[in-house]
Amino acid sequence: MQLRNILFMMLILSLISCQSKKASGLKITLEEKGRAVFNIMVGKNGPNERKLKCLIDGDFHCAQQAINEEEQAFNKIIKEINALQTDHIKHGDELKAATINYYESVKALEISDRLDIAQQQISQDKANTREVRDAAIQKHSQLLKSSVELHKVIRKKEQLLAEAQKQYNLNNHLD
Repeated sequence: MQLRNILFMMLILSLISCQSKKASGLKITLEEKGRAVFNIMVGKNGPNERKLKCLIDGDFHCAQQAINEEEQAFNKIIKEINALQTDHIKHGDELKAATINYYESVKALEISDRLDIAQQQISQDKANTREVRDAAIQKHSQLLKSSVELHKVIRKKEQLLAEAQKQYNLNNHLD
C-alpha cells in the first residue's frame, strides 16, 4: 500500500514537472519573440531604422519599402506565436492571445506610417498645386490625431498583456 502511494506521488510530481517545463518553454519562446519585435522597432539596421533614414534622406519609396519589411516581420512573428501549442498550460491561451493582440496593435501603428508618408510626399512635391499640398498637410494633421488614438490602444493592450503575463507566471509558478 505504501509503495502505491509513493508511486502515485512520483507520478503527480512528474506531471507537474512536465507541465512546468512546458510553461517555462512557452514563456521563453514568447520572450524571444519580444526580442525579435524589439529588433524590428529599434534594432540597428532594422526596418524601422531604415524607414527613418529613408525619411531623413527624403526617399519616400525607400521608406514605404521599409514599412513593408516591418509588416512582413510582424506578420511572421504573429503567425509563429499563433502556431504555438499551449498544451493545456494554465493561462497559456490567454497569454498567447494577449501577446498577439498587443503585437497586432503595434503593427497597426507602424504600418499607419504608410498614409503619413504618402501625405508627406504630396505636401513636399512642388509639382502639386498649393491647394493639394495644403490638403495633404491637413490630412497629415488628422493622421497624427489617429496616431495618438493608436498609442492609447497600444497602452491598453500592453496593460492587458502585463496582467496576462502576471497570471501566467503566478499560475505556473514561474516567478
